[in-house]
Formats: sequence, structure tokens, C-alpha cells
Amino acid sequence: MSIIADSRTWIAPNPQSTPTYILPQLTRKNFPNRYIQNFQKTMRILKNLKPDLVHLHAQYYYSPAMILAGIPFILTSWGVEVLTLPKENIAIKFLAREAAMKAYKVTVDANCLKEIWARIGIPKSKVEVIPFGVDLEIFSPQVDGSEIRGRLGIQSDDVVLISTRPFRNHHYNIECLIKAVPLILKSCSNIKVIMKGSGPLEGYLQNLAKKLGVSDYVRFVGLVPHAEMANYLAAADIYVSTCFVDTTSVSLLEAMACGLAPIVTDIDGNREWIANGENGLLFPPKNHVALAEKAIQLIKDENSRKRFGKKCYKIVEQKASWEDCVVKMEHIYQTILNL
Repeated sequence: MSIIADSRTWIAPNPQSTPTYILPQLTRKNFPNRYIQNFQKTMRILKNLKPDLVHLHAQYYYSPAMILAGIPFILTSWGVEVLTLPKENIAIKFLAREAAMKAYKVTVDANCLKEIWARIGIPKSKVEVIPFGVDLEIFSPQVDGSEIRGRLGIQSDDVVLISTRPFRNHHYNIECLIKAVPLILKSCSNIKVIMKGSGPLEGYLQNLAKKLGVSDYVRFVGLVPHAEMANYLAAADIYVSTCFVDTTSVSLLEAMACGLAPIVTDIDGNREWIANGENGLLFPPKNHVALAEKAIQLIKDENSRKRFGKKCYKIVEQKASWEDCVVKMEHIYQTILNL
């Protein structure tokens, strides 16, 4: 296996030393000039590697390289690049549609993406929904978060909310949660908020917490090693996602697997996993007042938190375990390789 990646892509350390080829980053400004260079470099790499199969993630504009090289490929859509397709210009829509039509299979992580592909002419039979699953041997309600609570100075009677989305791109809307904290404190003083994440908005978010006088209640913990992620989730009682552009969030699935009660934005991607009042609560995007009301409701209702958490774990176990999702993807690989 080899990896060809954009320079902005974070690649986890791999003990098997997978050969990795880095392409200069493409932006809307440099796209006309740099795309040709990246395209040519991609063609050279493919010619040398002679792969049997290419798995193209998100960047459908590189599909012509696979098509010209005559290499079968799978296109996996992560979310935003498809969610924004209906508003894109004709050229972008055409390129995306051609990539999807030429791909052996298109995989998506949410049904809402499948519907968008269908609206631009891709047969539903060609699109398969496979979420990025969760390893249930790592993320589960049995994980102990007491050491993390102690490390962060969280008391035994504190109810803890956690956000695990990155501090970049305004569509994550992390400030919505910080703005909700003063309103929550008016009714519930025994709370703490864990803000796991990093990015260019970190300073702004920390300053906002200070400005609103809630710094004592908010714990900015930065980037967390994946091996410790389950422990941080286990240290919390309620998971919050304020993102207003999203599909199936792995962060949400990990929190559900740990038995947390979710409060998430009322958008298509979240509604595929959370039914309001059944296994979590939904609130209107960008509405910190509504978020605060939902949080207060759950903070005061421990029975609902536990009930939601149990249902969430069962949903992930049935629909999004890492093992099951990998088997589905491997089946697609084998089908192509056996052609």
C-alpha cells in the first residue's frame, strides 16, 4: 500500500512505514496553476507504482489521473465537499459527477450525502453508506475517566460537558458552546466543560471564555493522543457538537460508544444518529440560548442522561462498529480485484 496526500493532510505515524508521496496544497487561488503540476506528479507516481486499485478520498478533482491511467478506483466522500456541491458552479459539478460516474463505487458516511449524489445524477445503487466506524474495544461505557477528572480538577458532583471538535473552520462553531456556559451557570453551578481541540481559533476561544467570565469552568486540554481519547470522553457526562455543516461525525460516534448523552445541532447528518428526546437532544444551529436550555435540561436529569447513553451505545454497536465497517469496505476491494 502507498499513500498520495495533499500537504495539508495529517497522516498518523505508521509503524509499517507506508510509502507516502506529498503533493503541494491546492487552494482556490492557486488551483489553475498548481493543479496541472499536481496532476502530472500524480500521473508519474501512478505510473511507477502500477497499483491494482486506488481509493480516492474527498478530492474528486484528481479522478482524471485515475481515469487516464486506466486504474479502477473507489471515491469516498467525507462530507463538506459534497454538502456544498448544490451551490457550486457548473464546472465543479461536472467534474464531481464525472468522478462519481467513473468510479467503481462511491462510498459516503451518511445517507444525506447519498441523496445529494442522487440529485446530480448518480444512481443510488452505485453509492454505499459506510460510516467511519468506532473501535468498540477502545471506546465503550466501561472506560474509566476518573484519572482525567482528577487531573483537570473536576469534582465528583460536577456534571461535565465535552466538545471534541477542532478549533478551525467557523462551521464547527465552538464559540456557541462557550457563549452558552454563562446561561447554564445561572441554573447549574456544578458544571465543567472540557474543550478538546487545537487550531487557529484557539486563542480567540480562550479569550472569549475569559471575556464571559467562565474560564474557571472551561478546561482547554489541547490535542489529545488517540490512545487517551476514550478516557477523556469517559470523564464527561454530556457530549456537545455545535457544528452546523456536518455528516456522520466520528466524534459523535465515539461519544455515543462511550455512553455519553449527546446534545447536537439539528442537521441532517446528526439526525441520522440522534432522535430528539429518544437518545439525545437536538438544538437549532448557531443558537447558544437553545443549547443552554438543552444542557440545563440534561444536567438536571441524570436518568435521561443514562437512558440516552445506553441507547447510543447500542446504536453504534449495531450500525457503526469499526470491524463491521472495515468488512464492508474490504468486500468492495475484493469485488474490484476479482473482476
